[in-house]
Amino acid sequence: RRRPGRTTLARPVSYHAAMHGSPEIVPLAAGAARAAIVVGRGGACASAVLESPQGPRDVLWAPADFTGPTGRPSGGGIPILCPFPGRLPTTTIDFGGRVWSLPPGDALGRPIHGLVHERPWRVVERDAARLVIAFRLSADAPDALHRWPADFSLTATWSLGPGRLDVALDLLAHGTMPAALGLHPYHPVPVVPGADPRDAAIEVPAALWQPQERLLPVGVPRPAEERRRDDGSPIGLPGAAAWEGLVLDDPFCGLATDALGRVVARVVDRAGGAAIRAEWDPVFSACVIFTPPHRQAVCIEPCTTLPGRGDFAAAAGWRVLADGERLTARYAVAAV
Repeated sequence: RRRPGRTTLARPVSYHAAMHGSPEIVPLAAGAARAAIVVGRGGACASAVLESPQGPRDVLWAPADFTGPTGRPSGGGIPILCPFPGRLPTTTIDFGGRVWSLPPGDALGRPIHGLVHERPWRVVERDAARLVIAFRLSADAPDALHRWPADFSLTATWSLGPGRLDVALDLLAHGTMPAALGLHPYHPVPVVPGADPRDAAIEVPAALWQPQERLLPVGVPRPAEERRRDDGSPIGLPGAAAWEGLVLDDPFCGLATDALGRVVARVVDRAGGAAIRAEWDPVFSACVIFTPPHRQAVCIEPCTTLPGRGDFAAAAGWRVLADGERLTARYAVAAV
């Protein structure tokens, strides 16, 4: 039964419009809170202004051109990453006795961030504060169907409250395939406009850090205390990493959960006490912390696997889904 005021749609968005024009954007509203979902390119949340003790404020950062025809789909807001987050080591993967070819994506020619974040999605259900959108590889990116071992469907349900934005992801395999999910949120630094960014800190309950070479994993995860700043001092994890001088593009794992079984991370203004609070299901067993060179934001990216592994190892968090099996995950962000 439909709720009053809801429309139910199954409306494809043209790939040409998504790639060569400004993509379709659906606004959400709840009290003074506002959010914008880029249905026409990746299903990402482009912006979210939430109620807070300091009044309505942004909890996401994006460049001015993010929703325009030249915007980089993974460059702001909360992009959705599937069926793999982060990088894979090469453009070929070996699975089920076959070799599959993926397009290069990063500066070194490696695949990055999956197959859905650049593509148009479809609206399934919509009301003022809730949006259900869907993507199916064979229907919405048929030219990429040969790039992954099986077809899949992904549904994202965005829900907005006055002080909180939630997204629930539901990945359904239409054949046997390796599967992982990720999100790539950009949070503004400082968290309150006009505050001193030198007072900012990043709190992530990560006990382990994955060493890397050329942004690919090397060896096994090590204690997070071993990750050092450029000056040789500890970054401060687990616990709080001061923003000043922090330069990272690193995966972390060993994530502790709170009493309710959630992983909680924060970006904090230590002088004023304001914070952006992110929480996610422990199925997101790893996260990448990325400090973009522009220094206007920090990315705390929950992932269901440690990025960079092309062997689909279960120990790193990879799932192998059979036809009809699902991988689900939830994430939320609030202004506190």
